[in-house]
Amino acid sequence: MKSHEQILGEQLTERRQNGLIRSLNVMDKLADFCSNDYLGLAKNQSLANQIEADFNLLKPNFQAINGSTGSRLISGHSRLFEQFEKKCAVFHQAEASLLFSGGYDANVGLLSAITQQGQVVFCDQWLHASLIDGLRLGKAERKIFKHNDLGDLENLLSEYPIETPKWIVVESLYSMDGDMAPLRELVHLKNKYKAEIILDEAHAGGIYGPIGNGIAVEMGIEKEIFARIITFGKAWGNAGAVVLGSQTLIDFLINFARPFIYSTAPSPQHVLGLSTTLDFLKTQNGLREKLKENIDFFIQKTKSSDWGASKSAIQTFFIPGNQAVKKKALEMQEAGFAVKAIVYPTVPKGEERIRVTLNSLTKKEDILALIKNMETHE
Repeated sequence: MKSHEQILGEQLTERRQNGLIRSLNVMDKLADFCSNDYLGLAKNQSLANQIEADFNLLKPNFQAINGSTGSRLISGHSRLFEQFEKKCAVFHQAEASLLFSGGYDANVGLLSAITQQGQVVFCDQWLHASLIDGLRLGKAERKIFKHNDLGDLENLLSEYPIETPKWIVVESLYSMDGDMAPLRELVHLKNKYKAEIILDEAHAGGIYGPIGNGIAVEMGIEKEIFARIITFGKAWGNAGAVVLGSQTLIDFLINFARPFIYSTAPSPQHVLGLSTTLDFLKTQNGLREKLKENIDFFIQKTKSSDWGASKSAIQTFFIPGNQAVKKKALEMQEAGFAVKAIVYPTVPKGEERIRVTLNSLTKKEDILALIKNMETHE
């Protein structure tokens, strides 16, 4: 009889043999082409100084300053949460918002709670793992439509009676190819078939919108979206996430979203840091413009047909095969570039790629050097 240790070891060996083993690597000395810190706020000293100043100013008001002491439904709640959530809702032009410890918790909590028996969820096939896990925990029927394929989605929608409660779950900006959802057309379909849209704005929050408040606001369709998720671990340079929606939705999540109910609340420092960052974001059109400039420069300088067609900060270089793409990623790291290989089954077989992310701090000379090294084949 095998021991538990042997069972786990064999599974790791199998993953290693298939070129799928994951490991933790420190790459802070390399040119950053893999982080989600799109505006460089995680490294922004002015923001760090302001967060520290704000915390020192308010610290006498906190009974506990090192931690939250419990979940928000027990002892971890404070006026600090209420103030931030109200400010965050106004910033994103929503009625209300609810803070979660992370984007994964927000997506799992939201989708597992609201997708219920007798309902149908229509999911884009390239949804993030956190959305998929939340849907798996929900009790609604799931139908997957081809990525950004409105015809396929409409065919599926038309199979159900108009009175059947329906959800359409999409991302505004997809993390693997850097392409955007056809949101205006999706709004038309949701109105035609009496559905509601759940929109993950993880990779768009902070970057798009008049003051970094997302693609839905930029397009003026935020009132057509039932729920939006804004993640703070990307362009905000922090951690956590909010669900945006009606006060009824927020009250429902407080009562039924298990990751919210049973998780220790974020610390006062964390919440205050997010509040300060929100105010800081309003004034950062310069950083957003710099990011756009870097994206345009990158696209202009690429020559190989192996590059994807993205017009966002997420760029892809296709190298089929897990072993081949991991070998190229290692070569790039050894050449001084922090990049990561995206392998099957995270992406379809034959579409393995190196994912390159740009930020407002990316130097043009580093962009040129990365492109040259990436396009060089042995």
